[in-house]
Formats: sequence, C-alpha cells, structure tokens
Amino acid sequence: MNTLRMQLLWAHLLVIAVTMVVFMTTVYLVTPRIRDRLVHQEQSNRPIADSRPGDGRPPAPAKALPQRVYDAAVWQAILIASGVASGVALLVSLASARVIVRPLHSVITASRRVAAGDFRQIDVPVGANEIRELALQFNYMATALKDAEQRRAALIGDVAHELRTPLASIQGYAEGLIDGVVLPHDKTFTIIRTEAARLSRLVDDLQSLSRAESGSLVMHIAHNDLNGIVDRVVDVLQSQLVEKQITLTVTHQHDKEPVNCDSDRISQVLVNLLVNAIRAVNVHGNIQVTTLHHQQMVCCVVRDDGIGIDAMHLPHLFERFYRVDPSRTRATGGAGVGLTIARAIVEAHGGTLVLQSDGLGHGACVTLSLPRR
Repeated sequence: MNTLRMQLLWAHLLVIAVTMVVFMTTVYLVTPRIRDRLVHQEQSNRPIADSRPGDGRPPAPAKALPQRVYDAAVWQAILIASGVASGVALLVSLASARVIVRPLHSVITASRRVAAGDFRQIDVPVGANEIRELALQFNYMATALKDAEQRRAALIGDVAHELRTPLASIQGYAEGLIDGVVLPHDKTFTIIRTEAARLSRLVDDLQSLSRAESGSLVMHIAHNDLNGIVDRVVDVLQSQLVEKQITLTVTHQHDKEPVNCDSDRISQVLVNLLVNAIRAVNVHGNIQVTTLHHQQMVCCVVRDDGIGIDAMHLPHLFERFYRVDPSRTRATGGAGVGLTIARAIVEAHGGTLVLQSDGLGHGACVTLSLPRR
C-alpha cells in the first residue's frame, strides 16, 4: 500500500468487490418481488378452466405459468441491480480517487507559488511513495530555482560592479580632457587605453562564461600531444616567470600524451592555471608541472609552493566572480571567472579539473584530466 500502483490496484479491487456485492444483493432482494408481481398479473389475466358452479366438482388447476414470466423477472432484476451497482461503484471510485489524489493538491498549489516567484518548500505528504518522492523532488527543484535566482541577482550585481570601475575611470579622464583639467599627455591616453582594454577583456570573459555555461562553446577537436601544449604555454609565460624569478620545472613522464582536444581551449585552461600559480607564488618560488597518464585519462598536474588556500574557500573556487582574497581586485586578480570558464572547457572535453590545498602556507595543486585519445 506504500506505492501508488498498489493503491490504485486496491482501489480497483474495492470497486469491483463492492459492485459485485451490491449487484448480487439487489438481484436477491428484487427478483422475488418482481416475480410475484408478474405472477399476480398473469393469473389475473387468465380464466379458470373447466369449472362449473354447483356441479360439486373442484375446479381444474390452472396451467403452469410460462417461462417468459420468470425470464422477465430475472431481466428486470438484473437491470435494476446494474443501475444500483453502477451508482455505488461511481461513488466508491470518486471517494478512493479523492483519497489518492489529495496529496497532489499541495504540490499543484506550491507549483503555482513557484511560478509566481515564491520558492518556499512544501511539507512532504503522507501517502504513496511516488507522491512522497514527487514532493521531495519538488522541494529540491524549488531550492535549486531559489539558488539560481540568487545567483542571477548576484551575477547582475557582480557584472555591474566589475564594469563600473573601468567605465568610471574612462569617463573621468574623458571629462577631464574636455574640461581642460587633465592635460592630453601620453600617460593619460595610456591609462584610458588600459582601462578600455580591461573592459574589453571583461566583456570577452563574460561572453566566454555565458557560452561555457550554456554548453555552446565552439570546439575544434583534433589529435594533439598534451606535452607539446604544455611546453608552448610555458614558453608564452616565460617573461612572467623571469620577472618574479620563479623556478618552473616541467616533467613529462612519457614521450607523448595523446589526447583528442581543442588545443587552443586547453592552452587557455593551462594559461589560467599557471597564471594563478604565478600570482600565488612569492619571489624565488617554485612551480612544478607534470604530465602523466592514469588508466584512460591523461593528466597535467600544476603544483606550487605559494600562499595556499584555506579549506573554507575550496568549495567556492569555481564559482563566478569568487575571489579568495578580495583585496586582489580586477587589476591584480582578474574578474574571478577564469576558473569557472576553465572547468567548463575541461568538462566539455569529458575531463575533470580538481583543485587541492593543504591550507595557508602549503601551496596548491591543480589536476587537469582529459580522456586519452
């Protein structure tokens, strides 16, 4: 009785049983009365044969009633019993259906509230397991929609906050140039160009983030060597490594690590991981990059001895606009969407991106895993 299927089965059996009992009882009670009525009518319409008054002989017995009288009695009783049983069956069906369907009304009412923007959960009704599961899933959906709405509102606020600073800087210098407060030096135009470039990068990041989260990133998948991709990325970042005097060690455990991937997208991911490591490492720090394969996955492990990450931040590092250190603003720490885009790219390849840290002062380790070719 804990499943909707069994409740429906028992409801049908109850309707059948009640219908049969009512039908048989009605036939049993009604048939004799109909028969007596028909017999009385039949005898009233038939004359008594061979009876002469005053001759002293008893009247001859009347002929037996015809079979049609009994047939008519039975058929009339069946029709009456069928009507009564059908009415009772309808009432029983309505009552049982109301009992079974009643818990669904709370879900229907709550769904209307959700459509109106009210994401409150509902009390799980007592009833069939399927209805309880429906209520639990509805509560899960309401919670997810509430979180999505909060993230949407937070995203709008974050985007507005990210755009405000470069726009305010550009607007301020432009007004200063128009009013003659700021002189048209090369330094002034360089600042305006830098802020415009930062604004352009932020717009590009937001566009990439939107495409990544909607699964519409354009991928050009081909056979590639992950070792070669890593080496090219390291060469691109040599100037930043030299500037901070960071020692970067690259280790390839195998000559080649073949993968099917978009080399540009994976390069974008590796650049993001290495730039984050460079920012986290102090002067004269160390970064280790290792490529290897494990079972059916090819891995690239980026390990640094930098400032590390507190455990409270680890679950949120892949969230949009999340920064471990709020003091690292747009100019020094990016917009906070790099890891979000990186994970979306990796997952689009069927891989995983895992970030670990033993805490502050113990560095961090990021593992990029992609399926082997």
